[in-house]
Amino acid sequence: MRVETNGHGIVTDDILSAEERGDEYLLMGLRLAEGIDPARYRAIAGRTLDRLQIARLVAEGAIAVADDGRLRVTLAGFPLLDAVVADLAA
Repeated sequence: MRVETNGHGIVTDDILSAEERGDEYLLMGLRLAEGIDPARYRAIAGRTLDRLQIARLVAEGAIAVADDGRLRVTLAGFPLLDAVVADLAA
């Protein structure tokens, strides 16, 4: 009904903070094969990802750092994606 009346089904339109936009970028980007670009995360969230946290997740086999610097979730890390995102966003 909303789509017919308004042309869309949006009920609310929330404005996200920079931190929330960064969290969304992590959550959505790490689900994709290409992963995320830490520089883009910094531009979106206004802060950098913790290098020690990245190193820990790499050592645990949950993520990999590509030659171009992009972070990707490994096959072993994918079932733990929510925890990986939480660790990176912390």
